[in-house]
Amino acid sequence: MRYRRKLSVAAGVDAVVAALSDLSSYPEWNDLVADAEPTSAIADDPGPAWSTTLRARVGPFARAKRLRFVRELEISDGSTSICFRRREVDGRDHAAWVMRSDVSTGQAGQTDVVLELSYDGELWSSALDPVLSAAISRSTRRLPQYLADQPG
Repeated sequence: MRYRRKLSVAAGVDAVVAALSDLSSYPEWNDLVADAEPTSAIADDPGPAWSTTLRARVGPFARAKRLRFVRELEISDGSTSICFRRREVDGRDHAAWVMRSDVSTGQAGQTDVVLELSYDGELWSSALDPVLSAAISRSTRRLPQYLADQPG
């Protein structure tokens, strides 16, 4: 599965990059991320790590998954890519989860953001597709308000 949404926000690039680089902030605006706590990085992690609970709700039922994510940053001319990639430390193979944000300067004081979520496993059934899609859509509506509420 792969979800991708584009939006423009009325915030500076630096403020957007700062917010999207901290996975601990995601529960404030992203319905899918129930919590994200910083955790110890290991020697070959490319960046800081978080212990994270992803949750989707269908009526009275909820499906949750606890994952360890590590941040990777890629900065190039005029854009920053922030990627949180599942990276467990138990020595087993796991399905890939990737949460990626691409941030660039937009028009007239806007910042353009592309949010992407991808998963290559089989545990989340296709019945959850509409639920996850709706959660991503809500996140794109909530992110601009979250950014507007930040100091600075």
